Amino acid sequence: MKKILLASLIILPIVAMAQVNVPQTNIKSLSDIERVINSIVTWVSGIFFAIAILFLLWAAFLYLSSGGDEDKVKTAKDNLIYAIIAIAVALLAGTARSIIESVLNR
Repeated sequence: MKKILLASLIILPIVAMAQVNVPQTNIKSLSDIERVINSIVTWVSGIFFAIAILFLLWAAFLYLSSGGDEDKVKTAKDNLIYAIIAIAVALLAGTARSIIESVLNR
């Protein structure tokens, strides 16, 4: 019985993957690839920016709930610095293409 269960656990993912339909892409030129990359960068930078904002709010919560404890205040300040750096990176990620193009065109 155990061998049948083990075999089904091994074979089941293979059978399940056989049912997946591969989506057709509309990429036919370099401009299509550029469009896809721009879309991915936009999504990733947006998600990164949202997470950075959540960390900023978390740092504010830690600071407000520290109650004057120096260790908790230091932790909150460190988290605030990390959140600000993350926001800066997210903003740069969204504008990286235009920055690189302006540097290379000079």
